Amino acid sequence: MTIKYLILLSRQGKVRLAKWFTTLAPKDKAKIVKDVSQLVLARRTRMCNFLEYKDTKIVYRRYASLFFIAGCDSTDNELITLEIVHRYVEQMDKYYGNVCELDIIFNFQKAYFILDELLLAGEMQESSKKNVLRCIGQQDSLEDMESDTMKYLDLCALHEVNLALNFDTQDTAVIGGCDLWTVKAAGSDKKLYKRIENTLEARHKDHLAAIAHLSEQSAAQFADDIDAERDTPFGSFNEASNRHTFAYLIATLNATHIDYDFANTLNPDEFRRESQQSFIHKIDQTMYYLRPQVYSAGLPAGAVTPLGSPIWSSRSWALLDSEMDMGACEYYAWEPSDDPFADDGAIWSHHFFLYNRDRKRVGYFYLRGISALAPSPSMSMSLISKFKNFESSTNAGSRKRAEYWLGDRAKKGLEAYGDSDELDNMVIDHPGDVVDADQSRFVPIREMSMDGGDYYESEGDSDVESLVEMHKRRKSGVRTMSEGIMDRMEL
Repeated sequence: MTIKYLILLSRQGKVRLAKWFTTLAPKDKAKIVKDVSQLVLARRTRMCNFLEYKDTKIVYRRYASLFFIAGCDSTDNELITLEIVHRYVEQMDKYYGNVCELDIIFNFQKAYFILDELLLAGEMQESSKKNVLRCIGQQDSLEDMESDTMKYLDLCALHEVNLALNFDTQDTAVIGGCDLWTVKAAGSDKKLYKRIENTLEARHKDHLAAIAHLSEQSAAQFADDIDAERDTPFGSFNEASNRHTFAYLIATLNATHIDYDFANTLNPDEFRRESQQSFIHKIDQTMYYLRPQVYSAGLPAGAVTPLGSPIWSSRSWALLDSEMDMGACEYYAWEPSDDPFADDGAIWSHHFFLYNRDRKRVGYFYLRGISALAPSPSMSMSLISKFKNFESSTNAGSRKRAEYWLGDRAKKGLEAYGDSDELDNMVIDHPGDVVDADQSRFVPIREMSMDGGDYYESEGDSDVESLVEMHKRRKSGVRTMSEGIMDRMEL
């Protein structure tokens, strides 16, 4: 059996993906898309998933907010076609993780790649999910090698380290983390490295030109300020490898804090060379002063709080060593003259860099303390950490969809319906069509992800309309008069 085309259609009639396995004129394709869209969108929930269109059959199924529509010959088996469609949805859910319509909108090329691995000329060529994911993973690896930005390493071993660096004491909120990046850069990062080196070379030439016009006695007087030998914490900048190291750290700061360009204010004097022992001692000493009672009682490796959060211990260093090989790293402390994140009320902060030349990795280790009296401290140091915390939450799928479609109104809508994660945790392997009435109430604000395998009534489920009505009800409330004022009025 052969599938002629596969179309992904939204509830509003927008085509999110269209794959054609037969040669047709653009006019004929547009005609088919228009006719098939009208036929499918006009059908109600409990109607059959198969229908006829001219000399072909249409097999469709709704997953969350998308209709998956496949066209096949009139003699083909409809159930097998439906099974292929369902396998495609399962495969995307396996790759994206809790796949939703936004994933296909922003990464539509991946959806095409997965479909090309599953189907060849409209026929199933690969039924193994592992093989498909392996092929897509190889393509992702090639893209990473040619990426225009430094690659952030989301390593499982560092998740526990980051958790141990975030906790609260009686008077301080401690926020920290360790972000790892590769220095195998291309594209914009190479341009950044070149720009940093050009800036350093131009600055050095200006210094040499200033010395040339001075007498020997005057030149000797300003020798320390001009630094003709270019001595820095990274070594002499006369060597290209030392300039590269400095450029890697600036690029790491730019990649971590994307709202700033540290290349414009680069200053090697803000960095200080550290030893491994001094780095470990400073972190351990800071942790001890923050939790003296815990550490004085004897802390075993891998200890956790009563709530299950890990406590910084020798296990944390072992996890960091497993990814960075700390014995082979160079250590630098960053002490910026103008900390861009000092506005959060931080009373102290530590910034360290770990650079491993062999593994070509840079680790950005940061830790800061915010006074408990500071109003609403931010929960993470960098935008990368914010992104990790946001994506790791269980209800991130529904939240990102609501914020994308509804903007600021999404927050009010989610508060009204609660933070239930049931819709995002439904499993695709159970494609039942029966939905409880309690679950269907959540559909207007939080569209369930495609891994649910269920679909709902599309009539009257407008997100915008429901929020507008809720807003009207809130504004229509009349404040009653105080009882004390009413008593005085009666007198």
